[in-house]
Amino acid sequence: MIRVRVDQVAAAFGLLVGITMVYVPYEFGARVFQPIYPSIRLLGSAFLVGSAMMIAAMLYSDWPAWFGWLGRALFLAPLTIYWWTSSVIFRGLTGGILYPLMAACLILESLPRWRDRSLLPGFLTAVALSFGVLMLFGPPQASPTLSAGLKPVALPVALLFLGSGVLLAVGRVRRQQALDRLAVGVLCVLFATLAVILAAASSWTGMELYTVVSLACLLLAFLKRLPQPSGVRWRLFRGMAFASVLPIIAVGALASVLAQKAIERELRGKAQQAVLAEAAWLEQSASIARALVSLQVQDPSLQEWARAREQAALRKRFELLEQSSGQFDEVWMLDGQGDVVQSSPRTGPVQGNFSHRDYFQGAKASSQVYLSQPFRNASGFPVVVFSSQVPPGSPNPSVFVGGVSLLRLGHQSTLASRSYHVEIFDRRDGRLLRETERGGVLTRAPILSFVKEDALSMSEGILETFDASGQRLLIAHAQVPDTPWVVVVVSHLRQAFAPVTRLSAIVVAVALLAGAISLLLSQWVGRDVAQRLEALRDGFAALKTLSLEKPIPTQGDDEVAQLTASFNEMAARIEQTQKELREAITIRDQFLSMASHELRTPLTPLKATLELLLRQASENQVLPLERQRATLERLRRQVDRITRLVSDMLDVARLQGGRLSMKRASMDLTALAREVADRIQHSSRERSAPIQLELPESRLVGVWDEQRLDQLLTNLIENAARYSPPDTPIQVRIGAEASRVHIDVEDRGIGVPAESLSSLFTPYYRARNAAQHYAGGLGLGLAICREIVERHGGTIQATSAGLGQGTRFSVSLPIDSQDTP
Repeated sequence: MIRVRVDQVAAAFGLLVGITMVYVPYEFGARVFQPIYPSIRLLGSAFLVGSAMMIAAMLYSDWPAWFGWLGRALFLAPLTIYWWTSSVIFRGLTGGILYPLMAACLILESLPRWRDRSLLPGFLTAVALSFGVLMLFGPPQASPTLSAGLKPVALPVALLFLGSGVLLAVGRVRRQQALDRLAVGVLCVLFATLAVILAAASSWTGMELYTVVSLACLLLAFLKRLPQPSGVRWRLFRGMAFASVLPIIAVGALASVLAQKAIERELRGKAQQAVLAEAAWLEQSASIARALVSLQVQDPSLQEWARAREQAALRKRFELLEQSSGQFDEVWMLDGQGDVVQSSPRTGPVQGNFSHRDYFQGAKASSQVYLSQPFRNASGFPVVVFSSQVPPGSPNPSVFVGGVSLLRLGHQSTLASRSYHVEIFDRRDGRLLRETERGGVLTRAPILSFVKEDALSMSEGILETFDASGQRLLIAHAQVPDTPWVVVVVSHLRQAFAPVTRLSAIVVAVALLAGAISLLLSQWVGRDVAQRLEALRDGFAALKTLSLEKPIPTQGDDEVAQLTASFNEMAARIEQTQKELREAITIRDQFLSMASHELRTPLTPLKATLELLLRQASENQVLPLERQRATLERLRRQVDRITRLVSDMLDVARLQGGRLSMKRASMDLTALAREVADRIQHSSRERSAPIQLELPESRLVGVWDEQRLDQLLTNLIENAARYSPPDTPIQVRIGAEASRVHIDVEDRGIGVPAESLSSLFTPYYRARNAAQHYAGGLGLGLAICREIVERHGGTIQATSAGLGQGTRFSVSLPIDSQDTP
């Protein structure tokens, strides 16, 4: 396998995580990140700098060793903090295993003993075996984030991890690259699956880690060798990339941080203004309501009506207050025992004793206007009321009550921006008076589910926290003076930072574009220097037909080294050429042997029959007419077989020389199919099963070469008859759809191995089981079929479920075909 190192995987992972932490730190709101969130940008900066230094040390191997060690140290420091927080504290066992293994391999690969070796296969083996054991015996403990996504498939994934780890270990011990590639191919799929699960859970670092590891497995499984960039142009590109990409990322990170700070300050200021304005408005409304209640209870007329229980006068006064005050939605009066004296005209007659209500007891206990807790009134509507004694200070006073509907309060426009979420709740019991997002009331305030009440006890303030889904929130709060109410204004930082996120994406895209531009500029700048060396190198490359007994030692990795390597390649090139010639001769001999055998097969019975006829003629034997006809029929079949073989070889010669001609004319495909099927059915007397035709009821007329389509159908049907038992049917289906016709020839014969399907239409190729079937043939018929179909502008393909499962050939042709070269 190619040599991909753990330090390359670590550098790519650190670069991605560093960019994410610096550019979009507010995305790290999950529970495992909350302890390190205050330092998330610092950790991201350490990841970025450390990874950049590691990449520079890889690209510039002649730089001092301390530079690479410093890069590793800057990478390992935040990795250790992250590992301790996410894996040790929160018991993420997968990360608890993977990150220490990565750190150990990173250190070992920098030591002189291991510097020229890759520890990535061993790293993957250890990770696969560990993950398999964890998921097999304790799936929930493997990772809190992964456990939910892996729950339906935990057992198969665990077994695949274990099997891949064992397979990779065996392949490394026995040095069998096929086992290694199979194992890392399975691991590539498994790690990609983990990356998708973590991406769905917004676990960005885990998603980036498993994505990088999956890509590394992909390289190990499918890439035979890594490109080795070298030369003057590569040196220029390397320098220009570092001079352009890294500064753009660095400046972009700084600009992103400054923009985030500016937005945070602006958000804090606006949130504080919004919450204070909302609190001031509520204070004013409460003050007006208190003043109205005080004014009413001190009115001698109202006191007299309450004492005399003048319900008509009270009703008229209450109706006036409800209609003209603009503060109260309902007004009623209770006597000293809590019974209803007069109910609100708006809500209708209400009778009963309400001495148990908070507003009654509060008014009786205080000489001031009492503000009640929110509750549902007798009509079931959520309200908050202002109550006071009538008259104030009397021994057994009545209680005047003015109610404010929380529904009306919720419908009034808030003074805060629509991007803010506003909650108003009573701090005595935490019940909602208003919520702008869902319109809830009388339930426990949602903000109290993730913010302690003590944090909101100050008269005003601003704090940051996380909601239940891990979203970062900015919360401004203030208490409404002279009330038990608290106003909270909440801003979601992800929405607020959306412009910065878009800017960050643009910066990263610009950095990638700068890398591409650097490549173009390096090619342009290095052209004058490199062209002369390349001309010299290409001149010697033309002499590769020569041979050198002793290779020339090479030094460096530039064009001069390539020139020296070209000399060394000459001897190897000669051997390679000879090998190719030997292979060509082998193919030629195989073809001649196969062709000789196929031609000898009909010639032998042909010669024997002719000799028999000559002997009978010399002896004047008169054969019966039927026997003469049978003998001549056998001679004709053998001659037809020789003619077909010669025609196939001539057609292939024309095909390879580009001389296969087409003569198109209007023709009926259904009639041709019946004629071919009938001809083959009668010529194959040993077949007991019929050739089944499924044809359209009407004529299917198109512009084709009738002779070539006859050849196509004959080859496909005879091929099906040759490789299927005589007692199994052959199905030929022809149908039309839009401007195309479809031809299917299906048998129930020996089938085609999966590895042979892609080569069936190659000249001289025969599947392994076809050669064992002793059915004869040169492997030319299907190649000719493909040429005929493609020259008509169509397509042909073969499908088979496997050995013994039969084969189906599907042809699609345009009705009005045009010649396709």
